[in-house]
Amino acid sequence: MGAQISKLAVTEIPDAYIAISICSSSKIRIMNVTPEVRELLERLDQEITEKYGSTRGALVEYFGTLKIHVGDRLTFGEGGGKDRSTLGKFFALRLLEEMYNLGYNPVTSSELATQHDKSTWFFAKSAHENRGRARICCIAPGGTIRNNKLVLLHHDEHIKQAVMLAVGNAWPGSSGAEDVSAAGETLHEISLGGCWGMTHEDGMKTRKLICSLVGNMSALNWRLLASTNLKGSADSLYFIYDQTFSADPKDFCMLALAKSDRFRLINCDQLLEPLETAITDAGLVIQEKLDYYGSHEIKIKGNPWRSNDSEAITARRSISRIMEVFGQNGYSPLYAIDVSRGLTDKSSILFQKTTNPVNCKYACLALTGTNRLALLDFPSDVSAAMKDCIQQFYPTGIHKEVQLPDSNLQVDVQGDPWMALGFGKGSARFHMRAVMGKMMGGCGPAWLACLNFSRCFGEIPEGKDNRCSQPLFCEHAVGNGF
Repeated sequence: MGAQISKLAVTEIPDAYIAISICSSSKIRIMNVTPEVRELLERLDQEITEKYGSTRGALVEYFGTLKIHVGDRLTFGEGGGKDRSTLGKFFALRLLEEMYNLGYNPVTSSELATQHDKSTWFFAKSAHENRGRARICCIAPGGTIRNNKLVLLHHDEHIKQAVMLAVGNAWPGSSGAEDVSAAGETLHEISLGGCWGMTHEDGMKTRKLICSLVGNMSALNWRLLASTNLKGSADSLYFIYDQTFSADPKDFCMLALAKSDRFRLINCDQLLEPLETAITDAGLVIQEKLDYYGSHEIKIKGNPWRSNDSEAITARRSISRIMEVFGQNGYSPLYAIDVSRGLTDKSSILFQKTTNPVNCKYACLALTGTNRLALLDFPSDVSAAMKDCIQQFYPTGIHKEVQLPDSNLQVDVQGDPWMALGFGKGSARFHMRAVMGKMMGGCGPAWLACLNFSRCFGEIPEGKDNRCSQPLFCEHAVGNGF
């Protein structure tokens, strides 16, 4: 049925991605940890301790993983004040820098138990050596009144101007900016003309701002490296300076999922017709088309983002088909971003214009209920390898398998890895993350995005989906990739 719980260690899971989970306001857990990453975390913890005077926490073994308490002043959550929030962003920034310097690239950021955890970051070892030291900056929503500011950390004057230009385009007449000090760091706060990520017009302006912001940063050789949940609300954006990367500010557009049944296309009118075709070909029915504060809104029959069984599978597969069609029309998915975590708000997919059409197939690993994995549209050899990985490395094994239509596969595992309740359930929770690192690292596809389809905070109505985790999408190229 798999490895023994007490025996799970990195030596038993070869070729696995490293997974780092933010599990509370000050605790991080690392799966598939290597000696060099353990040393990195110890150095980083000491740096935080010496620089900010926080209490240093010991690294301890926890269900075969490594647990670190990253300081009593550090926070990954809301309501801790500006100093604590800044320290959380700073720690994530320094972790990304040092992992990059060791040769690890962030693959994706996923929420695997959204009721209790923040993000889980997956890192892959790069084949490239001597690539220099990383320069990373953070741009995150903040402010004491409903995220009415953008906060810049480890920025320069060029970044300031690029962000202010993007804000001014989204909210003409925005009310200025100022430098402030928090936790020993100099922040630049830019006031917005509204509230980041809220509903209706502000929600659309936020998404247009992100397209403009990523475009302006790209023109300065700053590439979007990660979009991640640090505090349980809006994502923080991390950019890395890359002289080999550049893009036109107008090259970015966005597809947002909204409510339980909406697509919203932002910043790219020419993709509307291909989007409608992809939706219909995927088995969804278009019920209504509207203008929504300058975006194209398409209302789908039913509730695909809050559904069960075959309807949920169709919804997730539809995203793969849409990304394929967008690629064929010269736009490739870059990252999934959550501008808020309200119950009616879902993820938005950021796309970048490519020089030539992209011919790729996409697949989805859908994590549903408390213990289910649905392998959708994977090549048969990859699907078999992923199932074998669970059988070999997940300690309590597989409960049952169900063959789905079109050669897809559903795997129900023992335990409840997508629920983070209680010490006893921690074993399934963290071991499955280690196994997912193996599935990502050893089974072939290029993983690229995790989307929030359904919010599960609070009571779930009877008969509705109780999924708590994000489906993960990957590409398997049939032509040139992106």
